[in-house]
Amino acid sequence: MLALEKPRLWIVAGPNGSGKSTLYGRTDIKDFGRSVWIINPDLLTAHIAKREKLKLRQANAETLDRIRAWLVASIKAYRTIGVETVLSTPKYRRLVRSAKELGFEIRLLYVTLQTVEMNIERVKARVREGGHTVPVGKIRSRQKRSYKQLPWFLDQADVALLYDNSSTAPKLIGTKEKGTVSISPEAPKELLNSLFGYFGQPER
Repeated sequence: MLALEKPRLWIVAGPNGSGKSTLYGRTDIKDFGRSVWIINPDLLTAHIAKREKLKLRQANAETLDRIRAWLVASIKAYRTIGVETVLSTPKYRRLVRSAKELGFEIRLLYVTLQTVEMNIERVKARVREGGHTVPVGKIRSRQKRSYKQLPWFLDQADVALLYDNSSTAPKLIGTKEKGTVSISPEAPKELLNSLFGYFGQPER
């Protein structure tokens, strides 16, 4: 009988400006050295706006529809796929549940910075280099909501890697493997509080 590799759904997540796209470009993370397509909403929106002559709001709406359709189709076809997201809403929970029901392995890559002020400065630097902007108020609120959503996705994940990308090299601050979650005390305080509120305080 044909040996079938277990398909994987990657959730690449983290607050605005954390460096998600840069981090998953690393080839030392399993899967990313191969042809795994991680859908980047910002890039897709830019392509749609430019090539289809749509206003930004229309392009954003079209992006959400196309990403949703592509993810659903890929899961139904049992193809390894991933999506990049700030994770500020629960909209991908249904997708995770559907993928798990079809035997997918759920993998989470979460990238953050030590403070939301660092996120704000990173976004400003990106804008100076020609990247897209995000209002400061949204950066702050999305970080809080992202930390609130993280525990559920971490709980559902079979494998997880959490990184602090504040310095020149990303630092691994958390993992999940074989059902065991390990979090460094050096992780951002707000993130720790969110995880402890969901999973409980670690044993000493």
